[in-house]
Amino acid sequence: MRKNQHLGRRFASYLFGLFIMTIGIAVSVKSDLGVSPVSSIPYTMTCVWGIEMGRATIIFHCFLVLFQIVLLRRHFKIKNLLQIAVGVVFGYFTTFGNWTMHFLPAPSNLVIRLVMVGISSVIVAVGIFFYLPPDIMPLAGEGVMKAVSDVTGIEFSKVKIGFDVSMVVISFATCMVLLHQLGSVGIGTVIAAFLVGNILGVVNRHFGAKRDRWLYPEKTKTAASPKTEPQKSWAITIAREYGSGGRTIGKQIAEDLGIAYYDLEIIHEAAKRSGMTEKILTDNDQIIDRPLAHSLYFWAAGTTQEDELPVIERIFDIQEKIILELAEKAPCVIVGRLGNFILKDKVPSFNVFVSASPDAKIKTVMERDSLDEKAARAKIEKVERERANHCQYFTHQHWKDLSHYDLAIRSDEMGLAETAGMIETAAKAKLHLA
Repeated sequence: MRKNQHLGRRFASYLFGLFIMTIGIAVSVKSDLGVSPVSSIPYTMTCVWGIEMGRATIIFHCFLVLFQIVLLRRHFKIKNLLQIAVGVVFGYFTTFGNWTMHFLPAPSNLVIRLVMVGISSVIVAVGIFFYLPPDIMPLAGEGVMKAVSDVTGIEFSKVKIGFDVSMVVISFATCMVLLHQLGSVGIGTVIAAFLVGNILGVVNRHFGAKRDRWLYPEKTKTAASPKTEPQKSWAITIAREYGSGGRTIGKQIAEDLGIAYYDLEIIHEAAKRSGMTEKILTDNDQIIDRPLAHSLYFWAAGTTQEDELPVIERIFDIQEKIILELAEKAPCVIVGRLGNFILKDKVPSFNVFVSASPDAKIKTVMERDSLDEKAARAKIEKVERERANHCQYFTHQHWKDLSHYDLAIRSDEMGLAETAGMIETAAKAKLHLA
């Protein structure tokens, strides 16, 4: 039902997004430092055979639709032939975008060209921001990735990375063999690959809600109608260093104040809603050990529908919804999972960062996990690195930046019980609790 509502707005956003994306592509072409992976093959056709880039884009889209037909056979849906029409529109937009760039002088300064690559990435990200949510019809490239994912069972984001890398390799090889130069591929290709998804993530977090309210106003009205009384809930969020006793402190606070406590309970609820096993959720919960690899995933996820996101993205989205619902329902203590960032400006909260001296943390982990000193130290470093990467990945903020917390406290200096008491006193003062 939702897909049939506000069709005019959705089409307007969809077409506007496509158009803006082609302007970004045109800026990257003008920079002459290489285009984004998705545009590399059409631009290679332009560089090698002189085919106008808009026409090359249309030809490439037709080929990709044909490839889907061969790959899916009887499972190919006739409606996906509309990807050809979308490719034609995208091609004409590309032609127009490149035409507008002819009025600009060709840059010779490397710094200016790099700036143009950055501007191009921002413009493309904004285009995707408007193009993706209306869920009209994907570009043929996305259609191929979805087909490969469906046939092979490989996660969509991994297919996207492989697809984009393949297009870059093919473009690079073609240009080097036939032109003896980089042609459509360059440093700008690499920069765009990393920048677009990250920029889109920032734009989504700041403006996504406003865009969605415009696209689907009935959802906002439905959500707002049951609220007849002012929001009276609040939360205490606890971020903590590994081995600092933050979980024990959180439980003590919840017990003393007579409010709910949420930590692993969030994983249990996420498992129910997502259909994933608790093991999958636990193995990917607040864990980002290789930020470079996950930056690639973020790039892939940036232009992906919600149900095709990487596992860590889906887990975070589910947990974010759960944390908001729990905090809005009744006062509670939430441990970890970026609760302070999720509840910011949404639910009144008192945000705490619990730390401890290295020696105290090592001693705690040795006793609790039955590890020797070396293993305990290594585990602390690993877990805290993962938590820091997790925070940076989803919020673009530093986990230990104390400006994000109302109180930072060392649990080993006063003991866990006394620390819990101090947090309770401070929280009551800030939240004006009786």
